[in-house]
Amino acid sequence: MAKNKFYAYVIENINETGILTSWPECQNKVKGKKARYKGFVTKLEAEKWLGAGGNYEKKLDKFYACFYTHSNTGVITNDWDECKTLTRGGNVRYKSFKSREEAKNWIANGGIYETKEMLQEKLPSGIYFDAGTGRGIGTEVRVTDKYGNSILHHFVPKEKINEFDNYLTKPGSTNNFGELLGCYIALNIALKEGKKNIYGDSKLIIEYWSKGRIKAENLSTDTVELAKKVVKLRKEFEKTGGNIAHVSGDINPSDLGFHR
Repeated sequence: MAKNKFYAYVIENINETGILTSWPECQNKVKGKKARYKGFVTKLEAEKWLGAGGNYEKKLDKFYACFYTHSNTGVITNDWDECKTLTRGGNVRYKSFKSREEAKNWIANGGIYETKEMLQEKLPSGIYFDAGTGRGIGTEVRVTDKYGNSILHHFVPKEKINEFDNYLTKPGSTNNFGELLGCYIALNIALKEGKKNIYGDSKLIIEYWSKGRIKAENLSTDTVELAKKVVKLRKEFEKTGGNIAHVSGDINPSDLGFHR
């Protein structure tokens, strides 16, 4: 890839423009000023950019929908600055989307902000797991259905479930160990009851440890041994058509609420 050799800049408040051949020199020129600047391979490209106003290209991968509650109408723009202008004052809601179609649908449906409960209602049926240390009593593990109802008793003896319907791991356990244990319990319940979907908010567990991608030298023996069991169970689970997927911690119904 060719390296930039020319650096064009625009200093807005004094309307100064120029082209430099040194990036440090350009940095010093615009430092502390309201400015736009960009690197180019050729001087001609730099001149064309300045000649066209020295503006940054607007990204088309984000759309801002503005919904006016007093008239039930909406506007869509690609420009964040324009969105800020459009939403000055009251009686307006706004939200960003990855596609124009999503933005149009949001406006057509009344520009409603979805609550956590509304998002959870849309979650698929399955087994959800999480772990947390925020209560100050150690690492707790929680496994639930999509409505947040604990199902730990489907695998864990009732006398080992605490007053919060969670399983308290042994002292000194890390949160990641708790997440791994939650996955282990969820897999056992799924295989026992024929469930096909498991969800958690730990990408480390879902994408790495439960697939055998683990650096054993950096972890306790208990964690490594549990990971081996989880890998074995996951393979068995997936052979039956099962699937483990990630869900945002913000809407995970088993969320212990300590990561926020």
